[in-house]
Amino acid sequence: MSGSQPIAALAPDGLESFARDLRVLRARAELDYPEMAERSHYTMKTLASAAGGLRLPSLPVTVAYVQACGGDTADWEERWHKLAEKLGTEPAPAETEPATPPAPPAPAAPTGSAAEDGTSDEVYVITSAKPRQPGR
Repeated sequence: MSGSQPIAALAPDGLESFARDLRVLRARAELDYPEMAERSHYTMKTLASAAGGLRLPSLPVTVAYVQACGGDTADWEERWHKLAEKLGTEPAPAETEPATPPAPPAPAAPTGSAAEDGTSDEVYVITSAKPRQPGR
């Protein structure tokens, strides 16, 4: 079976190819996720998820990932829009972007901190996840 191609090559504009190419871009830039997180201001988890291929990352995450790696953001934005249209879904911004809570209709009384009222201007960080099995 010489000349066989990877399955992703059958759908060059698909999600798997998009994620693979993000990983290639990171490898070429010789960056690890901690360095990328520092450059992009997104968490390592968000950046790793963007290149994981399970779902389309938000456009701001994609742009930050590409900029951190020194890639061409205009090309990646165009590619992202085409893929989002093809998939028929655009991810909810709150899933991977910095949270910007809506203004409350009428604030009752000032609260002591953001933790008390559940709002925050910070990027969320997932702190609980199933541990990976060794060898995976």
